[in-house]
Amino acid sequence: MILQSDLTWIILLPLIGSIIVYMLPTNLARWAALAFTAATLVITLLVFFRILLAGGGFGDLQHLKDSVYQPWIDFPAGSIHIKIDYYLGVDGLSLPMVILNALLTMLSVISGWQKKRVKDYMALLLFLEAGVMGVFMALDLFLFFLFWEVELAPMFLLIGVWGSDTIKHGVPGRIYSAWKFLLYTFFGSVFMLAGIVLLYVNKGGAIAGMPSGMPYFAAHQISGSVQIPLIGVTMSLQLLTFLLIFVAFAVKIPMFPFHTWLPDAHTDAPTEVSVLLAGVLLKMGAYGLIRICFSLFPEGVHEFAGWLAAIAVINILYGAAICLVQKDMKKLIAYSSVSHMGIILLGVAAAAGAGDGIYQGAGDLAFRQAALTGATVQMFSHGIITGLLFFRVGVIYDHAHTREIAVFGGVAKRMPMLATIFAFAAMASLGLPGLAGFVAEYMVFTSSFRIWTIPTIIAVFTMILTAAYLLWMLKRVFFGPFNTQWDWLPDANPRELFPLVVLATLIVLVGIYPKPLIDIITPSMQAIMHTAIAFKP
Repeated sequence: MILQSDLTWIILLPLIGSIIVYMLPTNLARWAALAFTAATLVITLLVFFRILLAGGGFGDLQHLKDSVYQPWIDFPAGSIHIKIDYYLGVDGLSLPMVILNALLTMLSVISGWQKKRVKDYMALLLFLEAGVMGVFMALDLFLFFLFWEVELAPMFLLIGVWGSDTIKHGVPGRIYSAWKFLLYTFFGSVFMLAGIVLLYVNKGGAIAGMPSGMPYFAAHQISGSVQIPLIGVTMSLQLLTFLLIFVAFAVKIPMFPFHTWLPDAHTDAPTEVSVLLAGVLLKMGAYGLIRICFSLFPEGVHEFAGWLAAIAVINILYGAAICLVQKDMKKLIAYSSVSHMGIILLGVAAAAGAGDGIYQGAGDLAFRQAALTGATVQMFSHGIITGLLFFRVGVIYDHAHTREIAVFGGVAKRMPMLATIFAFAAMASLGLPGLAGFVAEYMVFTSSFRIWTIPTIIAVFTMILTAAYLLWMLKRVFFGPFNTQWDWLPDANPRELFPLVVLATLIVLVGIYPKPLIDIITPSMQAIMHTAIAFKP
């Protein structure tokens, strides 16, 4: 039954590919990696079109259009019935992320064609793809945690082996940044595991023979209060469980003040790893926030909504402001991700409501649902836009062997194609209408204004800083007086242009006609909001 599911093969194909890559000569290994990533993308698209043609929408957590369930671990432990099941599924929230991961991994294989130790590199990219796919499709909480941890190993090695040798704090940057990434993420994982165990303990375990995954816990939400040992503070059980699990997602998003690992990781990681890090790994945190925290603990998210709105504004403002002083193109884009991920946090905060927000009227409910939908659209849009930006920086670095903004000048004369694509990506990132970045920002800001007026006003005016740092980098690198030092620079070759053109096309399609993407996401967001307003502790 398991092997008959296309969802299983979305995870298995990259794993099998990572093994086969090691068994082939180097030249064939590259093509094998490309073939397996392309096959994985094809399967994800087949799932998409099959659900689309069947009609009835893409479903939600309680009405999955494609899933596979098989009991795995099942035993009693005192009053608790421990159940860990092989439970995968996709709906309107997860399927866009699954497709995005498949697409960016395939493009990363093409971009990393000339890497040193290419067999090891390609195998780890495939292994990373499998782990991230598991995160987006797992519906059992312990299985979700397992895939969450599996993703750490390949990312740690990809940064630590193929990263920058620039000395940082007395060690090569790749070593420093890899360990920083690992320790930060593992720190958050400890809290996640504690939250999952607390949830199981207070629900008395799942009923024997029944799925124990997210759909079960969303329909049987915890309530009541709990006294925290040692300090004697009594608080909402939902809030405590939410906060424990939220720490892991806050680190991964990354949310201020847990963000410091990201600029280091991006600066020292190879181009393709930066693309996957910004394009899909950060979205794991945002996905978990919506899928687990908002779906399973709506009252906890509501109680924390004010803080979440404040932190979102800090992310947006701080990330944009610090971009203005960056000298490295990669580090600038990394901090811009901190800012843009703040928009997702603001959308979730607006969806959680303010004051008596969780019981607000139909008008506010419509705005809150639109804010949550906009946050989810931002996850997809940010993934393709930052992927394009990092691929573009990678092309420059591969030719010039530097990313320092100040040393360039007027290189559009030598790299007209690359300059055009970067200008396009910058316009998408700053939210130009007609491109993907505008759609999500418009939905979040116009909706959150109704719920969190002052934070939204501050966030909107911060977008001026986004235009400032992106246009400033565009001018200093590509335009202005030509620096004759770069008279020898070649433009991007066809292999380098392919990922750029694919992502640019997708940005235009989403920007001009976002309805298909919004239609996919909306049913899941409606179900989440319905669960939130139906729960009364």
